[in-house]
Amino acid sequence: AAVLRLLLAAALAVAVQGSCDAPPRFQYAELKEEYQHITTFSTSQVVEYVCRPGYMRNVRVRSTFICGRNNRWQGANKICLPKPCSYPGEPTNGRLVEVEQFTFGSTANYSCDTGYRLVGNSQIQCVVKSGLVTWDRDVPICEPIPCLPPPKIANGEHNGGDTALFSYGASVTYRCHSAGRGEKPFSMVGDASIFCTTTDNVNGVWNKPAPECKVVNCEHPRVENGKLLSGYRAEYLYRDTVIFDCEFRYALNGSDTSTCRENGLWEPPLPLCQRSSCDDPPDVDNAVKAKLAGNLFPVETVVTYECNVGYEFSTGENTQNIKCLPDFTWTEAPHPCKRIRCPNPDVRNGVRINVWDIKAEYVYGDRVRVTCDDGYAFRDSNKNIMLQCTSEGTWDPAVPECTAEPRCPKPTTDHGREVYKSKSDYTVGTRLRMACDAGYVLRGQELTECQADENWAPPLPFCDKGTCEAAALPRRNLCDPPPQITNGQHTGSRTELFPYNSEVTYSGAAGLSLIGDESIYCTSDDGVNLVWSGPAPQCRVVRCPRPVVAQGRMAPPRHTFPYGVTVRFSCDEGFVLHGDAESRCMADGAWHPPLPTCQPVQCPVPKREKDLEIYFTKLKYEVNETLNFSCKRDGYQSVDSVTTCSADGTWIPPPNCKAHYTCKKILQNRETFQCGVPLTELKTLLEVQKLYLEIQKLEKDL
Repeated sequence: AAVLRLLLAAALAVAVQGSCDAPPRFQYAELKEEYQHITTFSTSQVVEYVCRPGYMRNVRVRSTFICGRNNRWQGANKICLPKPCSYPGEPTNGRLVEVEQFTFGSTANYSCDTGYRLVGNSQIQCVVKSGLVTWDRDVPICEPIPCLPPPKIANGEHNGGDTALFSYGASVTYRCHSAGRGEKPFSMVGDASIFCTTTDNVNGVWNKPAPECKVVNCEHPRVENGKLLSGYRAEYLYRDTVIFDCEFRYALNGSDTSTCRENGLWEPPLPLCQRSSCDDPPDVDNAVKAKLAGNLFPVETVVTYECNVGYEFSTGENTQNIKCLPDFTWTEAPHPCKRIRCPNPDVRNGVRINVWDIKAEYVYGDRVRVTCDDGYAFRDSNKNIMLQCTSEGTWDPAVPECTAEPRCPKPTTDHGREVYKSKSDYTVGTRLRMACDAGYVLRGQELTECQADENWAPPLPFCDKGTCEAAALPRRNLCDPPPQITNGQHTGSRTELFPYNSEVTYSGAAGLSLIGDESIYCTSDDGVNLVWSGPAPQCRVVRCPRPVVAQGRMAPPRHTFPYGVTVRFSCDEGFVLHGDAESRCMADGAWHPPLPTCQPVQCPVPKREKDLEIYFTKLKYEVNETLNFSCKRDGYQSVDSVTTCSADGTWIPPPNCKAHYTCKKILQNRETFQCGVPLTELKTLLEVQKLYLEIQKLEKDL
């Protein structure tokens, strides 16, 4: 029992005291030798570490660990630190890469500059040798990357000579041998120069294959409906380049530039010149082509024909269209425009004066003079009227009516008579001269005329028996005193009696205008009573506004415009007057006739001439607007290709065509050249002839 109690006490003491497992192991340190064989460590027991080779003591921390009460080891990390290696240095034409520190276990990596290769190991490591920290290998070296001599080529050579090795970056240039007499020259296919480079930073290679020297010919380039703009040669060799354009109304399909390649083919392939426009639309008699935008007409282009003024295709139709079809032909052209017809100008109770005016059909521009039958007259009292067939198919003026001619009543004047008996039965316009019987005096105007209202004007006079003193005349034989007017007076202010035919004249105060007839006279309307011929005028202020005509001038210059003033108008250059050139200030303060306007001068489209093509988009043009034109006939050219509408309504310079001067200059070479050849082709032909002459001269010199 005593032994049992002793064992229990010992076990209890051990349980209370506790223990730790083996101390931690480190790459950079190990336990001192005296602790290496202990397997059980009691609480508070201390162990000590020593640094492994390549490491050194970290003086900032303890090198010991202690077994804690929680049965765990307690101590600092990094008891030992790696020892440093010396700076290894950099090779010539090389460098260190990705280096952070030079300590035990670290590595240093090397690379060479472009054009150099590494001899040795690209990586060295800091290790322990013979107890010392040092690098395990020497620093590598960088040597130039060499290339073998460039390849030799047939019919050519390079300028590298017999050099055995070529450094990185070195270049050589090839050239082709000259061809023998009568042989075709060699062309260099490929780049003339190549240089030494590398793909793996170890071995040198040439950047591309060596060129070839060989004879390369391409066929003479021909493009149907096309022309050569540049690059003409008698023979086409490698890398010769040509540029094409298409003939008028053909479009280029493909590249306009092509180059002779090493395979003897043109690249890109020679283009095609495909039809792109219809020909000029046909002319239609008495019509114009409206709104033409240039002289190219792609498929679906619509051209509108407009008949000239006074013409039409059919009744009420003065425009027709044609369209460019996919096969580059036009739809059927319209038939010519015909003159617009007017109806037969039949005048009821009237006739056409001239025999040649009688036609079965009347068209635009025809004129017919008509008059009324005897006993009939036009309403406006004209004896005859000229009718003109207008562009609307109507007569201007409208065909008039002949109505029964109005007549005035037969003049019956007591004790009076007509001097010459009328033969017209007193129709409108009949004039009479009246006279009184012996012993009677004529009171009124002796001459009178039948008016359209069937009254005589002036009124028929009457015959008064004998003459008496004024004081003895009955009152009905005198006019009342003439009326007085405000701000004015008359010449009869001192006269008491105003017998038949007495006249008075009015005048207004200074600065006022006299509105109405200046003079009135004593007369009779009924042959019995005497009255004044009209109302008295008025004296008042009348001013018209200043007459302003845009783009116009007034003469004479004035600041105020009272009643009765007359002014004349003219237009600035490039404008024309529409309306009356003269206007007068009237009593109502308005101008009569109304003020005119100045409208821009317009030039009509020039008359088409032979061989002349005019491109117009409208029928009239303003001043300084231009038209383009060209000559259609080969061998002719226009003096100018543009004409301008001038201020006087004419085109300057007038569009016309004349014989091409270049054609006359080369008539001595008519076997070679043909008049009308375009200048670009002419230039090409001259270059060929020049080359031929140079070859002949060279053969003579040899």
